[in-house]
Amino acid sequence: MTDIPRRSLAAGAGLLVGAVALGTKAQQKKEEAQQIASANAPSLRVQPLTFNPERIPGLSAKLLTSHHDNNYAGAVNRMNAIEDQLLKLDFANAPPFQLSGLKREEHIAYNSTFLHELYFASLGEMPTRPSGVFSDALNRDFGSLERWQAEFGATAKALGGGSGWVILAYSGRDKRLYNHWSADHSMAPAGSVPLLAIDMYEHAYAMDYGANAGAYVDAFLKIVKWPSAERLYREAMRV
Repeated sequence: MTDIPRRSLAAGAGLLVGAVALGTKAQQKKEEAQQIASANAPSLRVQPLTFNPERIPGLSAKLLTSHHDNNYAGAVNRMNAIEDQLLKLDFANAPPFQLSGLKREEHIAYNSTFLHELYFASLGEMPTRPSGVFSDALNRDFGSLERWQAEFGATAKALGGGSGWVILAYSGRDKRLYNHWSADHSMAPAGSVPLLAIDMYEHAYAMDYGANAGAYVDAFLKIVKWPSAERLYREAMRV
């Protein structure tokens, strides 16, 4: 037997060892990247209600507790589950439909968690009114508080029997307030800071009001927690 086959065999073995080593390093890098991503991944927590559900006029404690513990908490859990799936996904080789579906669901779940938290923060145990620069902004952009209520309430009632949100938001681009109509969780106002929101999905009112969404909207408008919206407005003005 000549030396050539031995050299070829040795070279082939060397290439094989090198390929295995490269494969191992690539796998190690992939695992390290996943560990780093996992350590930095957002993990949402269900935020407790900031009010006594027994003391919200027009909305029952049973409704508010169910809304919080089932719909809102469910959105938080769904968001965390989606993030876990994305961490484990091989983006370079994942089918486009799989990635597209996960990112779509991530967007919907994230907005749902955010808007639910804003909704609960918008509920007050007693009537309040806007004050200071925020009151001035409402008068400037809507004419009066009553005019704002008319527009916001009518927009919400237009969603009755369907699903979605109405959001009072501040646009930094336009330096003004808007009432935004949102048919679902994926239509939050672009480039704006949401200040308060009403949930128009049936789970937010059917237990108390059945199909009478209008009565629910009227009850909400009487208990808007304006100090919460004003605080968010002042923060948005500083950005």
